[in-house]
Amino acid sequence: MIKISDAVREIVDHDPAIRAGLAQRLMNLSQLARHIHTAVEARTRKSVRPSAIAMALSRLQAELPPPDVGPEVSLTDRITVQRGLAILTFPNTPRVHEGLGTLQERMRGGRRYLTVTEGIREITLIVEAHALDVVRDAVDERTTLEATNVASLSVSLTDEHLSTSGVLYRLLQPLALQGLNLAEVTSTTREFHVYLAEADVMLALDALYAAFGGR
Repeated sequence: MIKISDAVREIVDHDPAIRAGLAQRLMNLSQLARHIHTAVEARTRKSVRPSAIAMALSRLQAELPPPDVGPEVSLTDRITVQRGLAILTFPNTPRVHEGLGTLQERMRGGRRYLTVTEGIREITLIVEAHALDVVRDAVDERTTLEATNVASLSVSLTDEHLSTSGVLYRLLQPLALQGLNLAEVTSTTREFHVYLAEADVMLALDALYAAFGGR
């Protein structure tokens, strides 16, 4: 049998969302106490009043340090937008690989947008929508998924960002808070790309600049 305060602390420590909410003073402690009530009783093995849990939460919240705002990330002149894209997903087969070789050869030499990501079972291509006929002619395989009217937000990172934890989380958090659906995410060592509906790209751009003090 453990004390109520210890049980509450263990529950909070094992739930990053609750811990972050407490640290940022976003939680209604009475509601949270009711939410974790059964878990506290299971740990303490006795009947516990929600008011006692709320008191333990209040004391724990007072001990928590202010949330880490994370590393400074300047986005000035580091975001580019590309519209008019399409996403095509193919099964990962030798036939598709052969077609990709043909496609890359045909698109070589021009400034054409082509991103290829390969997983265990799938290969995804991101191309300009006007190049769809070229893709279909080169890759003689039916797609498993297609999306058009897609735009990309590309963020250029510095060497300093590469060694700083939490940078990608901070870039994605403002987009998640806006409820934006990301169709795809890709990256290279110093570039991070998110793909979403063209209709959402300006909201996403404004959300990023607002989060990092730009514009």
